Order: sequence, then structure tokens, then C-alpha cells
Amino acid sequence: MKALKYLACATGLALSTLFATSCKESLLEIQPIANNTADTFYKDESQLNQAVVAIYNGCLSLPQTSSWNMSEFRSDNINPLSQGVQRDFSDISNFRATSQTSQIQTTWSDLFEIVYRANILQEKIQPFNFTRVNQFVGEARFLRALAYFDLVRYWGPVPVADHVYGIEDSKRIPRAPIADVYQFIVNDLKFAAENLPASYATTDKGRATKWAAKALLGKVYLTMYGYPLRDASALLLAKQQLLEVYAAESATTFSMAPSFPDLFKTANDNRYAVFEIQYISGGTGLGSTVPYDQGNTFPTFWSAYAPNTANDIVPSPGLFGASWPKADRRKAATIDSVIRNPTTGVIVPGRPQFTKFLEKGTTAPQNNRDYPNNFPILRFEDVMLLYAEVLNEEVADGANAPALALTIINRIRVRSGIAPLTTMTKTAFRAAILRERRWEFVVEGQRWFDLVRTGNAIAVLTQYKIDTAVPLGRTLDEHDLLFPIPLLELRINPGFWEQNPGYN
Repeated sequence: MKALKYLACATGLALSTLFATSCKESLLEIQPIANNTADTFYKDESQLNQAVVAIYNGCLSLPQTSSWNMSEFRSDNINPLSQGVQRDFSDISNFRATSQTSQIQTTWSDLFEIVYRANILQEKIQPFNFTRVNQFVGEARFLRALAYFDLVRYWGPVPVADHVYGIEDSKRIPRAPIADVYQFIVNDLKFAAENLPASYATTDKGRATKWAAKALLGKVYLTMYGYPLRDASALLLAKQQLLEVYAAESATTFSMAPSFPDLFKTANDNRYAVFEIQYISGGTGLGSTVPYDQGNTFPTFWSAYAPNTANDIVPSPGLFGASWPKADRRKAATIDSVIRNPTTGVIVPGRPQFTKFLEKGTTAPQNNRDYPNNFPILRFEDVMLLYAEVLNEEVADGANAPALALTIINRIRVRSGIAPLTTMTKTAFRAAILRERRWEFVVEGQRWFDLVRTGNAIAVLTQYKIDTAVPLGRTLDEHDLLFPIPLLELRINPGFWEQNPGYN
């Protein structure tokens, strides 16, 4: 049973309602209170704890609406086969998305819903002084920073909401410059790192820790070092945070899993990762949709429920082909192209599909969107590879990659069954670590962001579309690195916000 359990919370529809709605929160196994509103709730520590849990609840959709439908489909990891019909995922993948693409509006609303819930908790907790006040605020600010990190990477300048706004006031919030949004994120994460505990009792496992805040802060700084800010001073700041988290590896905090498939088993939830989205089966709306979203054919001895056959996709040739060594154990744990009956041994050829998050043979789900497996937001392997990247960036151009950077990446490679890297130049190591991150984090929502921040997105995606014979009809350029602001948001106060360049 998961220690931290989420219940559904009413969501806002657009920016104006998002900043001025009331919300219903409750914690699983706590008696629900009907018709709670922001004005009548928040009376004691227990209710404020429920409000914190409601912020976590707002993150339940992110593996689908953000990591999968936006980041993975925008990358070179997925090859959509439905090219002749309108599909949001196909439009996002093929750079045809517009301000009216519904998935873009959905993701925007989901992320700002987290911001709203975090802000209302911080407003309502102000009169209290119980011991966990700063912890609760730290959790709220960590999750708000997590949402804003996606918002700024998808849309660039976005409105910064540091408190709850009324409807009319919300219409007049300007889009803050990218640098200002990042500073807002940094401030939130610094507060979280200073006020969150290093660990929790078993009953609270899954809540954000100071290590989660530091890991995310290190990742934010490294992103600031890259495109679009290219802030050279952020590299040392990234190193300071990532080194602390890397040094904190232990059996009781987080660690590199000895076996890659173990990372995605329900039995190992909250064991290896620094921070995960918590899921639980039972037909209560708290299960994961990830296996459903990412697969295309599940025999009954894998799962009683079929995946989303409407997603007409396959792994990209660069993943399924020889460029990803067959000896790499991560490959077989990520992609399936055959279906083997465990009883008869009969093998049925199938279309390649992603099954990384499907625990084959599971009987836990009550429906096809009710899987129990957690989804990692910050894995320890992510911290390792980010830290190795920082170490490499510190050396002079033309020099060799540092020995420690090689040691770190080779821990992951040896665990994965492939040969360790040997001495190489800084430039060669940059390419090696980008490739390693791709193999390690396929379908975890990392690839698009990695390509953008390292300045490789346009070249890689242009070549990928050529390789997969997808005619884009135009040349990709810098405007493609951001998504259009949803049309519904622009219509809230017509003419107040300008659309991102290149869109209408």
C-alpha cells in the first residue's frame, strides 16, 4: 500500500477561473467532508495536511499530459503513424500544433492548477504556527516550482502567480520574462530545500524531501546554463546542488538500482528515486494511465485491460534499430516487439511498443487506467548524469572529460550490461551523455527538454523527420522550441498578451 495517497480535487478550466476557484480536498482513508470550500475549510493542521495532499493530487495527470503528450511526442523517441488524420499527438510531434490544439490547453491548465492549489495553501496556512507549517509551505513551493519548470520550458514567458488572484486581477497578470520565471522557481526551491526534511516516516513516504528540492534545483540551474538563458554562472550553482544529492546516496535515501527493470516495479516504489508521482490501484481514480498510454497490444497474460489503441505509434527507428545496442538491458526493459506466452512459451510477433511501466502479469488494475506503478520525476540516475555533465562542462574546450564524470556514467553503463567508456574529449563526452540520457530515460519525458537545453533540438529533429520520411513542409527554426499560448488564454483579456513568435 502506498504511504501517500491522493484523492481527486476539482480543477479550474482556464487562467481566470484557475486563480479564483474553490477546491475540494480529502485524503484517502480520512472521512470526506462534503462541499468544502476555501472559505470554510483549513481549520486545523489535519485539514491543511489534506490541502497539501491535494497539491500532490494535481500532479497525477503530469506523466500523461506533460511528460508523454508534450515532451515525448515532441522528441525523436516516438514515430506517430497517423500522418493523414488530425491527432493532437501527431500535430505536436510534427510541429503542426496551433493555439487551438486541445492538448496544449489541457497541459497549460493542469500545470496552473498545481500553482493555484499551492498558492491557496500558502494563503490559508498563514494564521497557523504548528510545527509542520514550514514543511507544508515547502512542499507547496516545491510542487509549484515543479509546475513552473514545465511551464517555462514549454511556453517561455508565462505569468508568475505568487498568490491567489481574483478573477479581474488575474486578467492583468503580465507574462514574466524567462529569466524572471527561473528566478521564481529558484526561490521556491531554495525555500523548500531549507524547510523540508531529509526523510519521512513510513506513513508519509512519497512526500517531497530536501533532497528532491536540491535535485530539482540542480536540474533547473543546469537548464539555465543551457538554452535559452545560457547563464554561465549557473553551472557552479548546479554543481553545488547535484554534488550534495549525489553524495547522499544510501540504502535508506535513494540509490542507483542494481537492476534497471527493478526501478519500475511496484514493490520498489519510493526506494530508488528521489521523487515520484504516487499511484495506487483500486478503481478510485488514483491509478496510473502510463501503461495504457504507451502500449498498443497487451495479451491477457500481461494485463486484463487493453492499452490505448488510438495512439497509433511505434518507437522510433533510432531506438528499435541497431543504434541502441541489443546487449543494453535497458532496451529489452523498455521496448517489446514480441509477445511470449509464459505458460506455453509460444511467441507471437507484435508491433514494437513501449512497456517500460507495464509490470507484466499484474492483477492490480481495476480498469485500463488504474495501474499501481509510481512514475519517477527525479531518478537518482538523473542526478548522476546531470552531475557528470556539469563536471564535463567545467573543463576547458579541447580537454579530456574528467575521470569522475567517466566513473559516474560507467556505473550506469556497467549496470546496463554495456562496456564502460574510456578516455574521450569534452566534446565527445557531451554527445555520449546525451545518448546515455536518451537510453536511460526513454518515455519518461526527458528527451525533448534535453535536446532543447543542449542546443541540439532543431538539428536532431530535422534529421529525424528526414529519416522517418515525415515531410514537415518547412524548415524548423527557433520558434519551434516553444509551444503556442492556448487560444482560450489569449481570449481572457484580448490583446493583453502577445502570442509566441511564429504562431497566430
